[in-house]
Order: sequence, then C-alpha cells, then structure tokens
Amino acid sequence: MLKLALAFLCLALVADAALIRVPLTKPNKRRSIKNLSTQRAVLRSKYSTNFVVSSEQLNNFLDDSYYGPITIGTPPQNFQVLFDTGSSNLWVPGASCAPTDSACQDHNTYNASASSTYQANGERFAIQYGSGNLAGYLVEDIVNLNGLAIEAQVFAVATSEPGNTFVNSEFDGILGMAYQKIAVDNVVPPFYNLYKQGLIETPVFAFYLTRNGSSTQGGEMTLGGIDSSHYVGELTYVPVSIEGYWQFTMDSVIINGLNICVECAGIADTGTSLLAVPTSIYESVQNAIGAQSDGEGDYMVDCSLTNTLPIVTFNIGGTAFNLSSAEYIVEVEANNGSVLCMSAFEDADTNLWILGDVFIGQYYTVFDMGQNRVGFALAAQNSTTGGSSIGSSSYIFGIIVPIVVGFYGLWLNKN
Repeated sequence: MLKLALAFLCLALVADAALIRVPLTKPNKRRSIKNLSTQRAVLRSKYSTNFVVSSEQLNNFLDDSYYGPITIGTPPQNFQVLFDTGSSNLWVPGASCAPTDSACQDHNTYNASASSTYQANGERFAIQYGSGNLAGYLVEDIVNLNGLAIEAQVFAVATSEPGNTFVNSEFDGILGMAYQKIAVDNVVPPFYNLYKQGLIETPVFAFYLTRNGSSTQGGEMTLGGIDSSHYVGELTYVPVSIEGYWQFTMDSVIINGLNICVECAGIADTGTSLLAVPTSIYESVQNAIGAQSDGEGDYMVDCSLTNTLPIVTFNIGGTAFNLSSAEYIVEVEANNGSVLCMSAFEDADTNLWILGDVFIGQYYTVFDMGQNRVGFALAAQNSTTGGSSIGSSSYIFGIIVPIVVGFYGLWLNKN
C-alpha cells in the first residue's frame, strides 16, 4: 500500500508541475480620456461586422492591459506581450523597423540575426487597425513561455506600427489565444503548439486578473489547467457557439429589472479593457445605468452618485453574474487633469457583447479548448469567504489523493 501511496504522490507532483503559472503585469496608472478614441477605433476594427478571416484584428487598451513576459530565440530575447483571447497571432516589433516609427523604437525588438534558432519564412504579414496597417513579415523561432519552449513557432515581426495605437502601450507585442480560424495566414497559434508538442497536459488556460493590483501584481494566467484557489464556489461552463473568438450565448442581461437582451452572443476577451455593447442597444444600456453623453462619444455619471446606480446582471449558463456600479464605473483622467467617472460600457459597433477585463477581473475565466467551452466563477479576491483549496486536477491529485491513500494505508496496516 505504501508503494501505491508513493505512486499517487508521484502523480501529484507531475500534475502540479504541469500547471504553468505566468504572472501578469498591468500599468499602475489611471486611464486617460484622451486615449479612448484610439481604444474605440481598435475595438471596432477587431470586431467589425465586415470581418474577413484573412484580416487580423487585434486590440490594445493603453491604460488597463494585462501582459506578461516571454522570450524568443537563442539566446533568449525578452518581450512583454498582451495575452489576448480576442485574437490568434503572436507578433512583436522587429529590429529592422524604421527610425521614425516611435511605437517600434520605444519597445523591445526582435533581431533575427542574433538568434541561432531563427528560420526564415518569407511571407508578408499585415493587420488592419482603426488608425492604419501594422505591417511586417513571418519568421520561425523558439518561443518560451515561463520555461515552456515552443519549437519552430511561426510569428510576425512588425516593421511598421500604425499611428499612435501602440506608442504608449506598456507591452511590446501581442500573443493571441483565440482559435486558429481567425489567425492571419492560418498561422498555428502558440497555445496550439504548447499542447501539440506535449508541453502542457490539457488544452486549458485560465485568467485571474487583480482589479486593484499593482503594476507588478496584475494577476496570473495558468496554462494546462486551472487554480481553484483563485475562485469561489463552482465554475459555470457554457459551450463555445462559434470557434473563432471565444464566443458563447448568454441567457440574458438585466439592468434595474429591465431585460436588455435575451439569448445574446457574448465573447470573453482579455484584450478588451472595458465592456462592449451591441450598437442596437448601446444607448439603452447607458440610459438604464443613468449615464449621460458628454458629446464626444463617452458616457459619464456624477461621481457622487456612483454608489446609487443599479446592478447589472449577466445570466450565463443558468448562473447570475452581477456587476455593481463600483465595477462598471471607472475613473478617468480628463485632459485638464481632473478625475471623471465614466461608464465602462462602450459601443462594440457590432451585435456582440464583448466581456473584457472589467468583467474578467471580477470573474475567474477558464478557456477550455479541449471541450470547446468557457467557464466563469467569482474571483477569490472579490469574496469574503476566500477561495477553495480543491477543484482543479492539480489540486485534487496534489492534495486529496496522497492524504486519502496515506490514511487508507495506515488502516490496512492496523487491521
């Protein structure tokens, strides 16, 4: 029996080792209202109703993004990338970008000639943004995520970045984590290769985002499993309705007793900072929460009234996920330096609800590519009861099984 206990203990260690943790960082500053027009332009290019598979749409919200470290090449070249579940390509700036390209020059760049594992691809690469094209070319090299070395990963090297979209971003590039179907040039996304190359045991990843974290403690992304200490209660799973973005169907959205939508299409997107609303009901949502237009495309509320605004309820998979006004009203800095209170709901310019970091920060979110489903549970930081210590395979095998087998072995020896 002792051998059996030891065997399970070995399995526990293997399972726990298979859960890869990537610490996330976020800018430690308030959003600037002057950047909101850029955010809207990028969001609309990302989820345009004229979406074509061959044109990439990525996202960058300048003042509230969650990003983490990767390395590329041999010896390793360091980058900070936004892990974006709303896109499917990896790209970083290239050393050959133009000296006049501020976004490129102010970030870490990839130097192919400095990597012994670099392989040429030769194919051109372009992404359409609201303010222009991000252009470059495809290459192949080793990409390392927290010790997981992906061999022969194809990614894009940007030689031209559009306008001011990425000038002020805290990260260098973007690592897309959606389905391959929306990848430019049908490039295999890094997460696919993590699983195909046996670097993770299960094709599952999850995000825990700290809403009040510091610039160095923005949360955590886990690869190959979930961490049940990051959420409270049970996960609610819903099937992916269209494999491209992480799209699913919400039962309804209710504000102040008013049913805003029924059987609505939603997308979980870590690359979107706020909450995007279908164009057809955008003004209805703002009216329902009591926000007023400032005439420049943003909706504001009196900061003194924030605590009196209604709860917004997202009914998903038979479970109610509530957002209070403290969560869907965000403070922004006006051009004159004053602080304003802005509605986190924005026009998606499409018929989709985009649940960005405002939602994911409150609800731990699991992306299960193996079973094509998305899961949500209250993030542990938002509950006074604390997180459960069991729930994921890593914790079941790492904690419960060794204890149970150990006591069972003692019982056999005693009897």
